[in-house]
Amino acid sequence: MEKFVRISFTGRIKNGRVFDTTDEEIARSEGIFNEDRTYGKLPIVIGAGHVIKGLDEALSKMKKGEEKEIEIPPEKAFGKRDPNLVRLVPLSAFKRNNINPIPGMVVELDGKLARIQTVSGGRVRVDFNHELAGKTVIYKVKIEDVAKNDRERIKFLVERNFNSSDEFNIRIKDKKIEIEIPENVYKDRNLLLRKAALVAEIFRFLEFNEVKFIETWKRNGNS
Repeated sequence: MEKFVRISFTGRIKNGRVFDTTDEEIARSEGIFNEDRTYGKLPIVIGAGHVIKGLDEALSKMKKGEEKEIEIPPEKAFGKRDPNLVRLVPLSAFKRNNINPIPGMVVELDGKLARIQTVSGGRVRVDFNHELAGKTVIYKVKIEDVAKNDRERIKFLVERNFNSSDEFNIRIKDKKIEIEIPENVYKDRNLLLRKAALVAEIFRFLEFNEVKFIETWKRNGNS
């Protein structure tokens, strides 16, 4: 069975800046804090592609409590730069969508994210390569916890899809799971997508045949 773990990490470009971290203080000090993100230990399934290949490989050889600094080459990180992914797009294509292209701006074109490099002579040069493509990166990573049974594995997957498993009541019987969703969660407008993603991961990684969600709605006293 796959190994379910919680990790903490900080990733930086070799000889360069920090680009990602699970530590809120580091994110703030490095100027990369995102108020829409939940910081803290990150639950992942090793080998499932939840992190880049080089980090996945290193984690597969680590134990709970172990901490390492790992240098990862581009081909096992965010890929090598592909010059064919740099294209010229007519400025008019942006104007039709009420976009004023500025160098450095990230836009979505043909369903893919691209970064604007230059705007000149009615043409916009956009780069569809990942921002870190071609970069050697260094991760300082630690395995903080390892799930020991199915209940803990389910909690890890709940955390992955809902950012927290607090107040989720999980009941297991045979090959069936019941998950009671707390009130502060089931009013989330993205609830259906979160539930679908959680079920997909449970069926992918665990040997269960049925998942039932329970929501209890109560009349507002002012109604």
